[in-house]
Amino acid sequence: MEQAYCDALKTAIEFERNGEAFYRQLIGSVSDPFAKKVLVFLADEEVDHINKIEMFNDSLLGKSEFDFETECNLELPDRVQALVQAKMRDTDKNVSPESDDLDIYDVAIALEARSRELYEQALNETDNERVETFFRFLLAEEREHYDLLASSKRYLSDPSYYFEEYGGWIFG
Repeated sequence: MEQAYCDALKTAIEFERNGEAFYRQLIGSVSDPFAKKVLVFLADEEVDHINKIEMFNDSLLGKSEFDFETECNLELPDRVQALVQAKMRDTDKNVSPESDDLDIYDVAIALEARSRELYEQALNETDNERVETFFRFLLAEEREHYDLLASSKRYLSDPSYYFEEYGGWIFG
């Protein structure tokens, strides 16, 4: 296996581990229950990415098989939608997050943007179709995370946003 792939996978796994630790640390720093759920969701997503990276690495080393169909399905939008729908079903629709909650979202959004840059760089440096497919999967997941954070921040800032602009699929 080419050294560039090894380095990219090592960097990816380190980045995902740091992301999980970051999100877990922030959970206690936010006051809004929805913000907490989003951070728990994202921390769990990072653990899932770590597991997938390790399994993919093992497959590249010939230690095991890696089924892209099973391991790299993109159900994330459905999981994100379920998270938001659960929030919308809550009886308490009043949102009054601390300003720190919103600041934390800015930091998390920057982290997700950085992870997208990392995976885009890895894509540009590979000519291996399997590695490319895997990094495209991770890139798509990170885009969804970024979108979730941006939408969640906007919701916390302006709850009417979901009802006016974004909530169509929630009520459809």
